Formats: sequence, structure tokens, C-alpha cells
Amino acid sequence: MNFKILQFVTLAFSTLVILQASLGALLFTRLVGFTPHDVNLYYGDKSLHGLLEVILPHTLFISIALMAVLHFLAFIQTIDSRTKKRAIYLLFTLFFLDQLSPLFITLGLEFFAVIKIIAFVGFQIALLWVWILIFRETLKLTK
Repeated sequence: MNFKILQFVTLAFSTLVILQASLGALLFTRLVGFTPHDVNLYYGDKSLHGLLEVILPHTLFISIALMAVLHFLAFIQTIDSRTKKRAIYLLFTLFFLDQLSPLFITLGLEFFAVIKIIAFVGFQIALLWVWILIFRETLKLTK
């Protein structure tokens, strides 16, 4: 296996995911806000149709990104399976909470605004953690 290509692909995809996460965080704070009150105001007035217009494209993109991330993770044999399982469960749990919490907010369950913020920030941090693991282990392969 050509490890230089693996390093390049890992770095390129990591850069794209980090840029996407940064832009996502910037847009979220600009558009929605970053307090539970702001989140409730933003999602509280949305219709189911409006929510689906936002949730479905995000679900598609994030699913593709997760598939790529988890494939990179799966191919690295120096990371133990317990760590891999934790990463998978953490990413999917936070992703589902992030995507489903606006539905509960529109139903009047305002507490889900806090869950939305925690899940959003947690997902970004967890994704960054997984990419650091992947890139660190990929760098070790060439030594």
C-alpha cells in the first residue's frame, strides 16, 4: 500500500470536513444563534415542511461524511476495536440528537434547544477527535 497516497487522502478529506464543520458552526451561530432562547425562536416557528427542507440535505451530507470517516477508521488496524466502537456510537448518537431535536422543539418541547446545542457542539468535537485519531495513526504508518 502506498502510504503517501493514504496520508494525502486523509489530509485532504480531513481538511474538507474541518472546513465544513467550521462553516456549519459559523452559519449555525449566525442564522440560529447559540442560546437555547435563540434556538427555540428559530425552530419554534418552522413547519414540518420547513424542517424537512433543512434536515434531509443535512442528513444526506453528514451520512456520506460519516461513511467516509468510519471507513478510514475501520481500515486503521492500530486503533483498537473498543475505541472504534465508541467513536461510532458517539458520532451516530450525537448526529441523531442534532437532527431530531428541531422536531421536538416545534412540538413545544423547549428543553430540546439545549440538547440541540449540546449535540451540535458535541458532534463537531467528536468528529474532530476521530479525525485526529485517524490522521495520527496514518502518520505512524509511514515511520
